[in-house]
Amino acid sequence: MTRNKNNPPQVTENMEWEVASVIHDSWDALINNFLGLTQFANDYFEERRYKELFDIAVQRYHLYGEMVKTTYSIIEPILKGKIHDIETWQKIKFYYSHLIQNRYDKPNTETFYNSISRKVFNQVNIGFSEQFEFFNNEDYHIVEFTEPKIYREITVHKLSAEAIKNLLLSLNFKVQWEDIERDSKAIMDYLTPIIVFQKNNIFLESIELVNPIFYRNRGAFVVGKLRYRRWVMPFVIAILNEDNGLFVDAFVNNPSDISILFSFTRSSFMVSTQKPVELIDYLKTIMPFKPMSELYDAIGYFRNGKTTMYRDLMNYVRNHDDKFIIAPGIKGMVMCVFTLTNYPFVFKIIKDKFDNPKNVTREQVVKKYREVELNDRVGRMAYAHQFEHLRFPRHLFTEELIKEFQLVATKSVVITDEHVTILHCYMERKMDPLNLYLEKASIVDTCKAMLDYGNCIKELAKANIFPGDLLLKNFGVTRHGRVIFYDYDEICQVTECRFRRLPEPIEGEEMYHHESAFSVEHHDIFPEEFKNFMVPSGPIGDLFMQEHSDIFQSKYWRQIQKNIERGEYMKFYAYPKSSRFLAHRCDADI
Repeated sequence: MTRNKNNPPQVTENMEWEVASVIHDSWDALINNFLGLTQFANDYFEERRYKELFDIAVQRYHLYGEMVKTTYSIIEPILKGKIHDIETWQKIKFYYSHLIQNRYDKPNTETFYNSISRKVFNQVNIGFSEQFEFFNNEDYHIVEFTEPKIYREITVHKLSAEAIKNLLLSLNFKVQWEDIERDSKAIMDYLTPIIVFQKNNIFLESIELVNPIFYRNRGAFVVGKLRYRRWVMPFVIAILNEDNGLFVDAFVNNPSDISILFSFTRSSFMVSTQKPVELIDYLKTIMPFKPMSELYDAIGYFRNGKTTMYRDLMNYVRNHDDKFIIAPGIKGMVMCVFTLTNYPFVFKIIKDKFDNPKNVTREQVVKKYREVELNDRVGRMAYAHQFEHLRFPRHLFTEELIKEFQLVATKSVVITDEHVTILHCYMERKMDPLNLYLEKASIVDTCKAMLDYGNCIKELAKANIFPGDLLLKNFGVTRHGRVIFYDYDEICQVTECRFRRLPEPIEGEEMYHHESAFSVEHHDIFPEEFKNFMVPSGPIGDLFMQEHSDIFQSKYWRQIQKNIERGEYMKFYAYPKSSRFLAHRCDADI
């Protein structure tokens, strides 16, 4: 992972140097294990071992936290009584800086160091400090791509089906193609009208391909650019492997669709690279408006995503005249939600006490959020980063929000005359609450949102996720117009529920002899009741019922349970169905 073999300055070995070396070696062990698991993705895709591919993604997710604990257990007896000494950690940081100065993954190694120091200093409520921790407050700029580059260039002066065929063959899959001639022609037929529309800008200079392939669920994704003399077309080729071999399922070049592929609502890709920073920089040229934190999350570097999110937040509050306010919308029963007026993220704090009729505990809520991190979110649930000991000047908070903290969140927020310290919170992408969105949306956008609301519930169900609370306020609308679920305190598996029909009403004395018909257990669900709060009156409600009336039938949910219990891998799309080629209109899950 080093650019060259320059060694750090010679030092006399001491306690601080030893700790710096332990942290450095632990990072090397971590990243080697991370890449080792990631490299299985290609084999599992070719062998169609998709369940195992998901399992190693979960295993990979746990590596970071386990290594932080292991590293702490090693350095604690070395530092002994000086483990919380700031001057000691300043020296450790100095030595560590020299150890990592020539690495390709320098920002990632800094994040790991900060994870160790945070584990140490959170114990004594000492907040983040640039004295002994790494913080980069420079504006983002693309690093210089080093050799060998993260991408390769294929010189092609004329785009043709033959050139596309050669591109596909260069991927070197061990599995045969179902019909590579057909797929090459399909891509060329799709591209031809786009290229012709450019008129004078049709001179192709090269095709760029990112060297590592991105794997997720049942799909392999090839990322690249068509580079013309005066314009560039980013693209993603989606490839599936089914009974008859490999085939191209879609060619995605719409910027919004590419962004959704890398969405915060989806599981991370398995993509093997020694240069994660340069890979992120390349992806940033394709998706310039996507936060870097989400790109890091998308390739499985969640802690680096969290670090980048923290850095961006601190830079924002230092450089903008904005205040933390109570988030718009109906206040939550479990969470106190706040945000900055013009910032694209919200903050969620678990309340001290939950409003009726909620009967979950704080520990259960934390557990639910942890489960969401590991689940296949199928593009319908937001990923939330957990933060501890965030410290801000008090003047950044409105008095209304301060009073709200004092009323509902004293266990999670410490308020002094000078500062507000958030002891524990979740940070996730800001979305328009669906109920507020519908109040302002046009009739067309209202119809789209309501239909996607139904799609969201159905897709979560097929992934064995039952949201629990289906009220509009628990769903949000992204900037791409997709409906996302983001209230996790009542989620459970569909297979844990018992979906029942409402009993026929009984009148008179007979009702006293039919108590069993009305007995309700904890996981009993009556889908017929959903209609009361899900379906608006009028034409929009009629449209919703025409498309999604099955949601209100218990037999629909029981059939999903049977499908899941049979081990059926449900079908989802990471891009619009309209992007798929006509030759492959059968359902496929990627």
